[in-house]
Amino acid sequence: MDQTVIGVFDTYDHAERAKQQLIARGFSANDVQVRAHSADLGTTGTTGTTTSTTATRDDDVGFMDGVRNFFADLFGPDQDDAGHYSEAVRRGGAVVAVTVSDETRVDSAREALAATGAVDIEKRVAEWRATGYEGYRSDAAPYTRDEIQQERSRVIPVVQEELEVGKRQVDLGAVRVVSRMVETPVKESVTLREEHASIERRPVDRPASEADLNALRDQSIEVRETAEKAVVSKTARVVEEVVVGKTASEHTEQISDTVRNTVVDVQNNGRSTTGATTASGATGSMMGTTADNMAATNTSADYDDDFRSDWNTRYASMGGSYDDYAPAYRYGSTLGSDTRYKGRSWDEIETSARSDWQTKYPGSDWERFKAAARHGWERVTGQRR
Repeated sequence: MDQTVIGVFDTYDHAERAKQQLIARGFSANDVQVRAHSADLGTTGTTGTTTSTTATRDDDVGFMDGVRNFFADLFGPDQDDAGHYSEAVRRGGAVVAVTVSDETRVDSAREALAATGAVDIEKRVAEWRATGYEGYRSDAAPYTRDEIQQERSRVIPVVQEELEVGKRQVDLGAVRVVSRMVETPVKESVTLREEHASIERRPVDRPASEADLNALRDQSIEVRETAEKAVVSKTARVVEEVVVGKTASEHTEQISDTVRNTVVDVQNNGRSTTGATTASGATGSMMGTTADNMAATNTSADYDDDFRSDWNTRYASMGGSYDDYAPAYRYGSTLGSDTRYKGRSWDEIETSARSDWQTKYPGSDWERFKAAARHGWERVTGQRR
């Protein structure tokens, strides 16, 4: 059975990024629809309808009726959810709806929408109610551009990083047990006995007796000679068994790092109160947001303008964004304040820096980000080339 996964976004640009993320994950463009306020569409240069995006100008008759009907088809005409999503579009937001025919891919669709900044519609509705919203009205006109800007100005994105510690399997090499035949010289002593005939001639001079006369005839005496020979035989015995297997053990490592969160200062009659608030709703990647400018050390926010300037000079022409390189600049600045590397040159610390970087960011290409890290280090240490 087909299922529809829906995400609400503050702007059409955010919704478009969500659509591209869904397509990148293998969802068909024909299954992805974007409903957005036409005033917002005008800022992006999009004025028509694409395969996956239906956009209606707010000066067309029945603009909001079309939006309402779209969500009524999804939720049913009597459900409040259809009205809340219609209200989001009326206030200048954008909604992405993706049809999922394979139930096993529903979570993938949700992750794509969350990763690109989908907001929590229930909390957004609660904010509207605090300013007098009582439910969607089909006769309410879409917000004007000025009203959209005013609506968005009341929204302060609150960002909080979470530390995710994973683990990966490392190949420690193979243990091979090989058996082979070895010959060892062995010496043993054995006593051998031999029997030989003994012939003795003794001279005598006596008269012959009757027995001597009877022996005066042809006769022979036979004596058997014997000798013992050494006989060697081998008997094999099992004296030891070698059992080849492997054992598993576990150990606990303490992972230390820092996370950031947005702190909102509220000025009231000259008094300032500060509070840390966790992010609400579905959130995407936190790297490269305004939280970068709220770091508490001199190795990040204080040099952010310099880092961005270096990125524009060095990397901007190659595509991508500053957010891709910001972690490397910040990493280099932390090296510059590390007492282990005080008074040392970059060439002296690079090997250690590379190893630490690959531990913090497994799979990241050090050669790609090395120059940015070095710039951050030189900016803090004053060893600018």
